This record gives sequence, structure tokens and C-alpha cells, in this order.
Amino acid sequence: MLQPDVANHAALPSMSVAPIRSGEPLGSKTQRRRKYVFTAQIDERIREIYLHHPNAKSRRGIRQLANLVAIPHWALKERARELGLARTKEKSWSEPELATLARYAWMSDERIRLKLKAAGYARTVTGIHLKLKRMRFKYDPSFYSGKGLAQALGIDSHVVTRWIKTGHLRAQRRGTARSEQQGGDTYVIREKDVRRFVLDHPTEIDLRKVDQLWFLDLITNGFVRSA
Repeated sequence: MLQPDVANHAALPSMSVAPIRSGEPLGSKTQRRRKYVFTAQIDERIREIYLHHPNAKSRRGIRQLANLVAIPHWALKERARELGLARTKEKSWSEPELATLARYAWMSDERIRLKLKAAGYARTVTGIHLKLKRMRFKYDPSFYSGKGLAQALGIDSHVVTRWIKTGHLRAQRRGTARSEQQGGDTYVIREKDVRRFVLDHPTEIDLRKVDQLWFLDLITNGFVRSA
């Protein structure tokens, strides 16, 4: 059971909020800032409340928790936003941002975030992932299409098809009902099979054409991450 005792606060995460000063109107904008401390127990309870009722407009559990730990319910809601649990209104995507998503959809969400950041746009990894999903650009980050892999390596898609047909690159059909006139069924290539191909056939890769950080991330199986 969650205890209201919040000892050992000094080393725990906190956020600044404005307390009400004596004799000061509730709506005053000149209030001092103070810090409410959120223990691991409190954070876990907030997660439980939001994850058990993901679409609720109001959550009675938050007010109950507020009474228990002596932290205002609105401060707990702010904490939920910090933890990525509460929904916030998404800023509209600009045309340059959408163009960047389309161009780099084959990359990891984090690499796309860095591409957007370099272009002057701030987006979260979660926001990018959801937008790609809505736009049907990405189905599973651990798989590549033949065209997507070709874009990643900076080569023509026919080269990828040749690797597959010679048996050098493992792939499977997606299982779509596309006719021959539509180009036929497309390939699905697992990330680990791309990595195996690169290690077995390094001379096939032109390092001048690939995104260096993405390539290192691929080869090291996610060990290398950009700062």
C-alpha cells in the first residue's frame, strides 16, 4: 500500500510548482516557486491510474492519490505529462516535417527525431512513431521493404532484388494480393538478415552512400546510439 511518508526526498525527481502564499489571491501570477517531490512509488501509482483508464476524461484515482500524498491533483497531472502518460494536443505537422518523415521513414524513430532537430523542428520519438504509423510509412521497425532497404543503402531497388534472388540476402514475401501489373508481391526483410548480409558481403556496401550513424547502429545491433 502506498504510504504518505515521503522521506528520503532529496535524491528523488521533482518538479517546480507555485504554492499559495498567505493572503495572496488564488489566481495570482506572482507566486513563488516550490518543489513537489515525486517518489518512485508515486510515479508508479500515477502510471497505474493512467494505464488502467487510458481514455478516461477524468480520473478519480488522481484526486485520491492527491489526498494521500498531500500533492495537488493538478501537480500530479503535470507529472503524468512529464512521464508521457497524459495526452497533449499535438502541434500540426508542417510540409517540410512531413517531407522529412517520408524521406527517412526507413530509419529508427530516434534518428528521424535527430534529422528533424537538425532542420529546426522539435518532435518526440513517440510523436514521430505515431505519425509514421498513421501515414502507413512504417509497420515494424525490425523489418525493411526492398525499396526501404535500397533507400537506406543509397542504391537502386533492383540491386536488392538481385541479392535476394541469388540467395545472398534472406527475405520473404509480404503476402499481398498485388498483381504482376502492379509490380507483384513485395519483399519483407528482417533487420538481422540485413546485418548478416552486410557482414558476409561488405564489399557490396558503398559507405559513402549510407547514413553513417544508422549503419553503425545496424551493425552493432543497436549498441551505437547518436548523442
